[in-house]
Amino acid sequence: MTENDIKQYDNVPVTVAAKYLDVNPQYLRIGLQRNRLPFGSAVQVSGKDDGRWSYQISPGALINWKEGKSLQDWISENKTYLKTLLEE
Repeated sequence: MTENDIKQYDNVPVTVAAKYLDVNPQYLRIGLQRNRLPFGSAVQVSGKDDGRWSYQISPGALINWKEGKSLQDWISENKTYLKTLLEE
């Protein structure tokens, strides 16, 4: 699983993200459910007793997290671009 594979998704499936990070998919599910991972979120989609969840994993945030980059790093690297957007 490569960075280019991840970039093909709008929402990276948990199983794909787990392969990319070389971790168990359950690790990601629980981490997202408990808001412990900064690259996605989890929402319970039905009744509490049903246990069904929906996951949203951002490809860019996932790649940055694997590379050890923070949002602050990305902002620093893209200051000129962000200034241009804000001036429009």
